[in-house]
Amino acid sequence: MTAPAPDAPPVPGVEIVRNACVAPVLPHGRMAAGVFRADGSFVEASRTLLSRGRLTDVPPRPDPAGARRLPGRFLFAGPARAHFGHFLLESLGRLWPLTEDAVPPDGLLFLPPRADISLGPLQSQHAGLFDALCPGLPQIATTEPVVVEELIVPGQAFGHGPWITGTPAFRALMRSRLESAFPADGPERLYISRSRLRGAEKLVDGEARIEKLMRRAGYTVFHPERHDIATQVARYRAARWLVGPDGSAFHLAACVVVPGTRVGVIQRRHRPEVVQSFLDQFAAFAEVETHLITPLLPRERQSGDDRALKTAPINFRALSRQLDAAGFL
Repeated sequence: MTAPAPDAPPVPGVEIVRNACVAPVLPHGRMAAGVFRADGSFVEASRTLLSRGRLTDVPPRPDPAGARRLPGRFLFAGPARAHFGHFLLESLGRLWPLTEDAVPPDGLLFLPPRADISLGPLQSQHAGLFDALCPGLPQIATTEPVVVEELIVPGQAFGHGPWITGTPAFRALMRSRLESAFPADGPERLYISRSRLRGAEKLVDGEARIEKLMRRAGYTVFHPERHDIATQVARYRAARWLVGPDGSAFHLAACVVVPGTRVGVIQRRHRPEVVQSFLDQFAAFAEVETHLITPLLPRERQSGDDRALKTAPINFRALSRQLDAAGFL
């Protein structure tokens, strides 16, 4: 299996590693973690693509003699990310071998950050996705070195940057499993709002005014973080007009929207490469042409202040004009 290339689409394979020595996430470096073969060599495909084209670091090899033993056959699932967007892009991309005709493993092995001691919060928050994508499979985590009797190490088939389009196998798994688990239910016109998120950097300039505009146009305002996964998927599947500021919710929506749905993504921050990723994902996963709405005022340079990359003032007149021209109003 070839080493991952952050600047090219993923072409993952699967390696079966016997007596695999798994190094947990270290408290230093760039989430250094991964899998070593019994001969001491590192499995490059166990590295994970993070945002901004960064791969997780290769950790020092743990001493297998002092590691806990895990009998059985497990699938290496990679990092367990709590943030919803990072969870979708970094923690689900190795589930693609779990097809209907595949022999199921004994469980999934995740590597949470050292700050987490269990998968409890992750399992609670994303239970609907686990139940739909890997029904009946236990999810276990380790924050200490462990030697696994037999470890299935799939390459990451979905992620940030050029990996946002996913592989055919991953796209098929997401759509088939989520459609089977969650019937479409909801209004045809849906506006995905960020107005109830916590943290000023997550909010959109003047979103209350945007919500009022969309309601007048017949849209239901939807706050996905206030609903379980089943409701979120049901709403996205039912929508025929889907609009909202760029954010994690669109990564899930792209997996399940019906081809032909009119999608409008409102740019809320001066990070064009991130916004473009949503357009690329919709095109690959649903063959949907996504309309990019660009209402931001010019960015003010703030030396040493990364917040300028996350939030920006919106020209409301430009916003409404572009939405109308694209047929959303």
